Amino acid sequence: MMQRTCCLICFMFALGCTTTSHSWPNTDRGLVWTAMVAAAGAPDYKSEDPRKRWIVVENTVDENSDVGRIQVHRVLARSLKLPRQAVQHDRRVWFLDIYLLPIDPDDPSNTPTATFDAKSTSWIPVRSTDEADLYFSLVDALLDQ
Repeated sequence: MMQRTCCLICFMFALGCTTTSHSWPNTDRGLVWTAMVAAAGAPDYKSEDPRKRWIVVENTVDENSDVGRIQVHRVLARSLKLPRQAVQHDRRVWFLDIYLLPIDPDDPSNTPTATFDAKSTSWIPVRSTDEADLYFSLVDALLDQ
């Protein structure tokens, strides 16, 4: 049983799949959807930290408002030069599924909530979490929150 559990955990890490959610209380659902689509279409990888600066090589966005789904295929690249190190050339490929969840009948406030599923070839799950944080911060900025 322990070996099976270990294999399952390793498999989850190998997939590099992470799901994160975010809510916007007291915000119009239509505005949230518009901001979500805009954030997916215009990612911002500028940062004071040189390790978080990327160039967007490709960004294909497919939105479906009927089901509240945004699918993104994104390719990022960078050349990173840190002190006392050789130039490091990196490339990341992301497949993102972002959903604006249906209205919950048990939630009287009808708070818009989104989930962010990041799939990549990364063996480091925190990269997926960073990608979700970056996306949700951009949505928050567009919503002035």
